[in-house]
Amino acid sequence: MRRLLALWEKEWLALSRDVLGLAVLFLMPAAFIVVMSLALSDVFKGGAARLTGFAVMAADPKLAERLVRSLSGEGFRAAPAPADEAAARDGVRRGTPSLVLLVPRDFERALNAPLDGKSTPPKLTLLADPALPPTQLLAFRQRVLGVALALRVSAMMRRAGIAADADAFDLKHAATLNVETIGGAGRPSSVQQNTPAWLIFGMFFVVMPISSLFIVERREGTLARLVSLRVPFSMLLLGKVGPYFVVNLAQGALMLLAGRTLVPWFGGETLALPARWDLLAAVTACTSVAAIGWGLFVAVCSRTLEQATVIGGVGNILAAALGGIMVPRFVMPETMQKLSEVSPMAWALDGFHAVILRQGGAADIAAPCVKLLALALALFAAALWVHHRRRVLAPAQ
Repeated sequence: MRRLLALWEKEWLALSRDVLGLAVLFLMPAAFIVVMSLALSDVFKGGAARLTGFAVMAADPKLAERLVRSLSGEGFRAAPAPADEAAARDGVRRGTPSLVLLVPRDFERALNAPLDGKSTPPKLTLLADPALPPTQLLAFRQRVLGVALALRVSAMMRRAGIAADADAFDLKHAATLNVETIGGAGRPSSVQQNTPAWLIFGMFFVVMPISSLFIVERREGTLARLVSLRVPFSMLLLGKVGPYFVVNLAQGALMLLAGRTLVPWFGGETLALPARWDLLAAVTACTSVAAIGWGLFVAVCSRTLEQATVIGGVGNILAAALGGIMVPRFVMPETMQKLSEVSPMAWALDGFHAVILRQGGAADIAAPCVKLLALALALFAAALWVHHRRRVLAPAQ
């Protein structure tokens, strides 16, 4: 019993000295509870709590304003109307706003036509974001048709000067609505979501081999010998970028291949690759550079392998939970979707979705790629600063 108590005492002493490890035991589960509960809060509700942005484009500003007032509410909020149809299509492709209703010039004239079976119902066009959930798209479609019905009944009442029963009219007689998905078909499928998501997650876990090898080299004196040969520390960091960049590219190619072959082999959907391979390669390369920058920063900051494992591993998992890797962002509430923008994994996922899902061009991946490259430069500069700071504070090292 005395030996057992002594072993217990030894373990308690070791735990008391590992403050970071104890913090992870308590803080990581708490962080996951908060992040995952908030991210999935809408999934367990009966209705959608998120607001979907929409805009109305009509030649008559008064008609557009009237339609906006009628369509707003119950999960939909009005957004500024785009300058023209080209701008509307470009905005919907980016998801801002998610819906644009195009009203033709002869809409009011068609509304005033008599319902004699010979007149053609007014035709509307709805531009829809491919990432919009089908339930929200259906709800807005029915809302538009209902508003069109109300407008047509109102026009008939004004023309006849008598009361009209709205229940006497069917929605299909009020207007026809053509739904046009911009840049893709529907929201991301399972393979379109999970293949790039876990590809990104795997790339960022390059932090483990980078930091482990760096710490071992520092502990065994390899880095000190290289520095004594007048090799700049920045050159030592850059020397690690090339090999791991190739590893990440190979990893990305294998993950895409798995989406094309392995997933359908198990009965899932086949990943459809885009025609623009150069854009897909650009997003993959920018993601790789950002992941390597994160690995170098963790390696320089960590003094032990345990610290590198905790900082790198937990940081990756939290960034994945927040950035739409573990939980798709389209099921998150609006506040969590905005918060997810701080995660670099969300930037990378936006870039992959712009190419794979929306069939976008270079302009569509520019923003996420620039943010990823800027992050990589910032992390590289931070790693150099940490190393310089430690040399100033501890010259003997």
